[in-house]
Amino acid sequence: MPDLSGTFADPIAGYHDWPAFLDGAGLAPGPEVLPGAAALLGVPRPLPVGEVRRERPVVVGRVAHTRLSWSVGFGPDMGAWLCHPVDADPARLPGVLYLPSHGGLKGVGAERLLDLPDLPGWLLAYRRAEGGRGAASALAARGATVVVPDSFTWGARRFDLRPPDGVRPDHATFEALAAAHEDVLAKYCLDLGTTYAGMVAHDDLSALQVLRRLAGPGEIGVIGFSGGGGRAAALGALAPAVGTVVIAGMMSTLRSLVPAHTGRHSWLLHVPGLASGHDLPGLAAAARRHRLMVVYGEADPLFPLGGMRAADAALVEAFRGASGEYRGVWHPGGHEFGVAQQEAAFDFLLGRSDAGTPSSAG
Repeated sequence: MPDLSGTFADPIAGYHDWPAFLDGAGLAPGPEVLPGAAALLGVPRPLPVGEVRRERPVVVGRVAHTRLSWSVGFGPDMGAWLCHPVDADPARLPGVLYLPSHGGLKGVGAERLLDLPDLPGWLLAYRRAEGGRGAASALAARGATVVVPDSFTWGARRFDLRPPDGVRPDHATFEALAAAHEDVLAKYCLDLGTTYAGMVAHDDLSALQVLRRLAGPGEIGVIGFSGGGGRAAALGALAPAVGTVVIAGMMSTLRSLVPAHTGRHSWLLHVPGLASGHDLPGLAAAARRHRLMVVYGEADPLFPLGGMRAADAALVEAFRGASGEYRGVWHPGGHEFGVAQQEAAFDFLLGRSDAGTPSSAG
């Protein structure tokens, strides 16, 4: 693949109002679950969500899928999907925010987690690592109100990436441009006083506002695989409304990634000061008052086994004597979140106390 990093016609196309928004936003509001998390990640304060537009529901099997959109105050409008059993009132069901993975796929956001008609074959092949199904639709069928958001750089919130000739790129070219663009964009974030992870967390906090409007009362659950798991860890540290967090395929000590694994990860994992402070386990543990499940793959090529074991032991210790709960679940596979692991995670999110097998580390 050729080097495309210098071929953007406009590196912030579609986001020219972003710097001005950051100038006036300030940091995300407290009370934070983990003091200092918003400053560490550079999370700008989300605006109160105004009108949420809805498209006509698409019913597949027992699940109604409704496309949502709203303004976050800069850049393209936010997009998300609301999913719930077709015969149930979403306002009476537990709410879960299901965060898509990174996966090097920026042109598509929430749809990768949904059972929708007419999805392209390449997208269906892409989600083999997540059991080959629309995992968020499967969760909704279990009796939850699920919101699956796009986010900063993904789906409806993607940048308008075009080469200097101005020709709109096809799918493969766009994804190649987006991969190169993330490195450039991470520098923009740092120069503007934020981070790539912090900007993604901003959009996730906006989606959390919408979910709280639509779902039943009570604490919210958050779940994600791979980069979506990192997003879930950040929300657990930022938002008191989050009571249950599931992180799949995204847990290790950061120091253990050096030297062999660092280059395999996106900018979602690289935040100045995180490794020397809370580290990824500390971010996930937050104030130790929530319920946390982490799903590990013993053969995950993105993380060294020793780093995953060390993170597991740190989380066991962090929750010792705490009001919250930590459950580490191990499987022999690689970087994947299969149907069996998903079903155990869904049990955990929906309050089944016997979900998964507790970790023996520590």
